[in-house]
Amino acid sequence: MPTIELNREDLESLLGASLPRDVEELNDVLAYVKGEVKSIDQEEIRIELKDSNRADIWSAEGLARALKGFLGLEEGLKEYVAVGSSGVEVYVDSQLRNIRPYIGCAVVKNVKLTDAAIRQIMRFQDKMDQTYGRNRRRTSIGLYEFDLVKPPLHFTLAEPDEVSFIPLEFDEELTLREILEKHPKGIEYGHIVHQFPKWPIFIDSADKVLSFPPIINSNDLGRITERTKNVLIEVTGTSYQTVMDTLTNVTVSLADRGGTIYSAEIHYPYPRMNDDVTPKLDIEIMVLEVSFIQRFIGLKLSASEIVSLL
Repeated sequence: MPTIELNREDLESLLGASLPRDVEELNDVLAYVKGEVKSIDQEEIRIELKDSNRADIWSAEGLARALKGFLGLEEGLKEYVAVGSSGVEVYVDSQLRNIRPYIGCAVVKNVKLTDAAIRQIMRFQDKMDQTYGRNRRRTSIGLYEFDLVKPPLHFTLAEPDEVSFIPLEFDEELTLREILEKHPKGIEYGHIVHQFPKWPIFIDSADKVLSFPPIINSNDLGRITERTKNVLIEVTGTSYQTVMDTLTNVTVSLADRGGTIYSAEIHYPYPRMNDDVTPKLDIEIMVLEVSFIQRFIGLKLSASEIVSLL
């Protein structure tokens, strides 16, 4: 089961309320999301979540979003919308079809980032990559300083010794092959791409490298800091639906930190694959009979009571 580490102050800020200091009382609150405290100190809380299907609560933002409803701080489903186009267009190389065919992007502007917020976002990114993304094989996430990026963008391929850039946490320029040999992330995840003659690369219109998916971001465009206000999110992978779900989770998490969502347009060259607009923020509507709900949960609740508990 997933275990998440959260900064207490950051979580309470997102929640808009204080959490109990007593572990048993805190567990009573976390029971609403099938969570249990594994360890706790003045700053950090480690929580084990018993529901592995709820990737949306594997972050401080998602957990706060869920608890607001259970604690009566907010009612109803929170809706997210893209207020317009970011102007970002992404062109996908046809050769990626059998390697890493799908990509989704979004831009979230005017995000309020603190050091604690950045650490939480990085933890969520890593948790999604490791679990939902199957150790980056199915999906991986990239975050970028949008103000430094020059659209249109290209998700393409390069030969291992053809392209070089400074990877995240390094101060020297490396080729793609050298990244797999020298960078910790390249050593860890290089097996995902190593068998192919060309490897995925994400670049902008100025030929600046944003990232080498699913291995590592660049150190200049692919680093977010407390000064970052506008964030470009990219998710690549082998499963279209998983890419879309992952992108949605990361996008709404940044929106919960005060950001405004803008869409991106993806141009696919594959047969029977239309151009796409991401992220996907549509709400699925389900119609249920009150009598069905009463039978299913064994409680005689009225329609208004059911609505208040959603």
